[in-house]
Amino acid sequence: MIITTDEDMDLKKIAESGQTFRAKMAEGGAYRFIYKSFALFISKKSPCAFEVSCPPKEWEKIWIPYFDLESRYELNPKDFKNPYLQKAVEAGKGIRILRQDPWECLISFIISQRKNIPAIRSCVEKMSEERGEEIQTPRGTLRAFPNPSSLLGGLSSFKLGYREEYVQGAAKKVSEGQLDLDALKCLSDGDLKSELKKIKGVGEKVANCVVLFGYHRMSCAPVDVWIEKIINEWFGGVNPFPKMGQKAGILQQYLYFYARSI
Repeated sequence: MIITTDEDMDLKKIAESGQTFRAKMAEGGAYRFIYKSFALFISKKSPCAFEVSCPPKEWEKIWIPYFDLESRYELNPKDFKNPYLQKAVEAGKGIRILRQDPWECLISFIISQRKNIPAIRSCVEKMSEERGEEIQTPRGTLRAFPNPSSLLGGLSSFKLGYREEYVQGAAKKVSEGQLDLDALKCLSDGDLKSELKKIKGVGEKVANCVVLFGYHRMSCAPVDVWIEKIINEWFGGVNPFPKMGQKAGILQQYLYFYARSI
């Protein structure tokens, strides 16, 4: 099926933007995305047209929200005075803030601590292959991200190190009903972050990642070593994101992508 969109969408940039760890290029130049029990192969055919592997109803119900295609990212480099931010906005065009599963986000970013992106991808993919439920696709069988009960024990093969305790603790809380990730959706950004930080292994950076990428709170902007370096070198050590409102999350992704690409 061919779909069209007025919004910029660069699949390569999205897959490499650090917000998701299971998106990857597949054979033939298509990109693979997985959301819960759904899998999509998508390839660009023209500036505004994409070929997708799903039926129309699934595209409308699952993937339009997932790629945040109902939102307009109208950011012009000329609207910003900071020269580094101007370059980042230009470089980041086409990145979308994906509406991901909060559970997968939580575990993925707990795992991400002190790991580089290739290592995180490898770990998350291995966990999914060994513990996730099957997803049947036109290109064969894939695996969903593991559900909480499947991560309660026996995680040594994933080489999580000190993170193993954190993953098991979060899985226990969710599987036993002590933590209802869906119920947290009704909280304010600040309260949501505070609740997430009650989970052992979830600090400020991980909480912000989950709030932005798992709950799509666009005013949140995670600060990791890349962003901290940018803040110190280009913003005089003052975090600029609180003044960016609902565009903070988008601009954080643009800055992160640009910093890692130059």
